[in-house]
This record gives sequence, structure tokens and C-alpha cells, in this order.
Amino acid sequence: MKNRIYTTNLKARFQDYLVQISLKNLTLIMGLTIAVLCFYLYSDWFIRMNQWAAVARLVPLLLSLVLLVVNVSFPIRYARFKMGLYLGLYMAVQMMMYAICLIHLHTDALAPSVSGALLVVFLVSLDAKLKFNLSLAIYALPLLVFGILLFVVGRPSPSEWVVLADILPIVMIGFVINRIQYSLRFRLFVANALLKQEQEKTRSLYAETLRINKRLEQKAIEAHQIKEEIELKNRELNKSNATKDRFLGIIAHDLRNPIGSIWGLSDLLVADRNLNHEQRRKCVETINECVKHTHGLLDNLLTWARAQNKAIVYMPAWHLAYECVEGELMVLRQMARKKQIVVENHVPYDFRVFADRNMFETIIRNLVANAIKYTHANGKIELTARNVIHECGECAEIAVTDNGIGMAHETVVALFKIAHNATVKGTANEQGTGLGLLLCKEFIDMHGGVILVDSKPKKGSAFRCLFPMN
Repeated sequence: MKNRIYTTNLKARFQDYLVQISLKNLTLIMGLTIAVLCFYLYSDWFIRMNQWAAVARLVPLLLSLVLLVVNVSFPIRYARFKMGLYLGLYMAVQMMMYAICLIHLHTDALAPSVSGALLVVFLVSLDAKLKFNLSLAIYALPLLVFGILLFVVGRPSPSEWVVLADILPIVMIGFVINRIQYSLRFRLFVANALLKQEQEKTRSLYAETLRINKRLEQKAIEAHQIKEEIELKNRELNKSNATKDRFLGIIAHDLRNPIGSIWGLSDLLVADRNLNHEQRRKCVETINECVKHTHGLLDNLLTWARAQNKAIVYMPAWHLAYECVEGELMVLRQMARKKQIVVENHVPYDFRVFADRNMFETIIRNLVANAIKYTHANGKIELTARNVIHECGECAEIAVTDNGIGMAHETVVALFKIAHNATVKGTANEQGTGLGLLLCKEFIDMHGGVILVDSKPKKGSAFRCLFPMN
């Protein structure tokens, strides 16, 4: 019962699909039809001086004009009405050609007229997309009327019967071609429908798989044995597990230390009432620095977690890079002043970059903050921009260059590997997690770009971010 209902619905959808494709280029088809009919009408009336042949072309010409006006006036509405007119036009053009055959009967123009009729039948066979009954009607009715008139009125000679005899087999072949075409279209439509159905099932199964994977990842913390079983069954969880381990390591070490410092200093302020004003101020400053560090760490953790879960919407657009960079440097320069570091923005005012603004500003913020952390007092940081050609095509390059402590080649290689902790303390003993650089790499990958690092110990580092222009 369900299969019968599904087949019925499928046939109804197929008929709607045929109506859509039949009317898709209707204006163009009617325009060409009207042009051809007008040409032959003019030729019959003024050149061949055959007024009856010209009159025979008036009915399909009028139908074509009506259909063209209706389709132009109502391109979306009245589809069934337009298909009815189209069906009438199929029959009218065949009747026109049969009428011209009758008109040219007993003349030398009979053979060309029969050839024209066969051409029209062939064109109708290719264009008509109708059910069996309607298709049979548009072939049989005009042929039946033509046959009756031929016997009653025409009475062709034996030689003329030989010429006219080609019509019946060609009409039958045209009908067979039309039905084969219709059957192939229906089979292709059914195959596409089944494919879409399977795609929907696949998407549903994929969504369910994602939900299951998320639940399994949460349970992996509670049961290591379950985590190992999940890793064997799902290769995608390898990256997720590495992310989880890094995340827990940051929480266990880098987040715990500043909170422990805040706790200890706050206990000191509460318990020791003999502290002088200067000692209390230093305690408060230390607490303030710990809070800022913890806030930045939590902000990066949240952004990183959202990126891993694909919760961040990627919305690229053209932006003026100078404005985005300068907006971030307004805050970052205050950090740099504490170490007497000069931060210079050499990005051209009119330099444009195609990127997600939030991601681009996050990249700039993390790279400059990283450069401040690993640059000595009285150091210098420069931001530059230029257009370059890379393997991924034409790119906008944003570079952050410092003259800080630099890195060894081994450190650079492991810099963006999530399973490695390649971070060291800053020049003023600032804590680092490497999370900011991982976030930069994640966002650059989402843009289809690359991040390149040039660094030498005691010479400084240059981080070059390439954003594709297309």
C-alpha cells in the first residue's frame, strides 16, 4: 500500500517536473515558432500566391501569439492553462502541415509538403513531454482527420499514395521515439528521487553519528577504556581526543596557576594586616595581571572550543586591513608600553583583505600579543601587508615581525601541532599556552590560506598570514 502511494506521488511529481521543463524556455520557443510561421505565411501569400496555404498557418500562429502573451504576462501562474495551449499547438501545427499536403495534392509541391509534415512530426516527438493518452491524442487525432479528408475530399492518385504512404510509419516511429524519451525521463527522475532520498538518509545518519560521537567524547573522560574503543571505530575522534588532552592540560596547569596565585595573594591581603600601602599595591597589581592573563586564556579557550565544534560562522567579506589592525592595536599598544616596545602599523590605508572580520581581528590580536610577550624591553614590532602569489593563488599577506628571542627550527616545526606544547615563558616571565597560535592556524585554514613562520634564535620572528584573494 505504501509503495503504491509512493509511486502515485512520484508520478504526480514527475508530471509537475515535465510541466516546469516544458515551460522553461517557452518564450524563446514561441518567438522562434512565430518567426518561422510568419516567414512561411509571407512566402505562401506573396511569393507562391497560395492564399489557402497561408490561411492554414493562421491557427497555429494565433495559438503561438496567445501562448506567448500569456507566458510573458504570467511567467509563473497558469501553468496548466499554458500546457493546454501548448498541447493544442502541437496538434495545430500537425493539422497545418496535413492541410498543406491536401492543398498541394495533385501538384508537384506534394512531396516537399509531406517532407515538411514529417519534419514537424519529428520535432513534436522530441519536444512533447506528455503522458501516454495525451501523446497518443496529439499524434492520432490530426492523422485521423487527415486520413478522413484524404479519402473523402482528396482522392489521391496511386503515385501520390506512394508519396503520402511515408507519413504513417514516420508518425508511428515518432510516437515510439516520444514514448522512449518519456520512459527514459521517468526512469532518470525516479533515479534522482531515490538518490535524494538516500542522501537525506545519509545526512540523517551523519547527524545522528555526530550526536553519538559528542556523547562518546564526554564519556571518554570518565572511562578511558570506552575512549580507546571509540578511537578504533572512528578515526575522526583522533583529532578530537588530542584537542581534549590539550584543553585539559591548559585547565590543569595554565589556568590553575594564576588562580592559585590570586588565591594566595588574596589570603595574604586578608590575613596579614601589617602590610604597608606599597606591599598591598604590588599584591593588587599581581592579582590584576593574573586576572587579565586568566581572562585572555578563557577567551581563547572559548573561541578555540567553538572552532573545534564548528560553531563559529565563517562570513568573509572585503575589509580595509589597516582599520582592522589599528582597532586591535589601540588596546595592544597599552600592553607594549609596559615593556617599552614600539608597535608600528605599516599596513597601507587602502589595502583590502577578503576575510571574516572577527577571525581576522582575532588572528591579529593573538599574533601581536604573542610578539609582545617574546620581545625584549625597548624592542620593536612591525605589521606589514602586500599582495603575493602562492600555491593557493593570489593572496593578501599580513605579516607580524618582531626582534624578540626567536625560535629554533624544532620549535617552529612543532608550533602548530596540537599534541605538542612548544611554548616557553615570555621575556618578562609571561605565561604562554600556545593556544593563541593554534587558534590563528584554525582560522587561517578556514579561509583556505596558510600561515608561514620565519624565525631564528635571538633574531626575532616573522609570522606571515596569507589570505586568498578569491
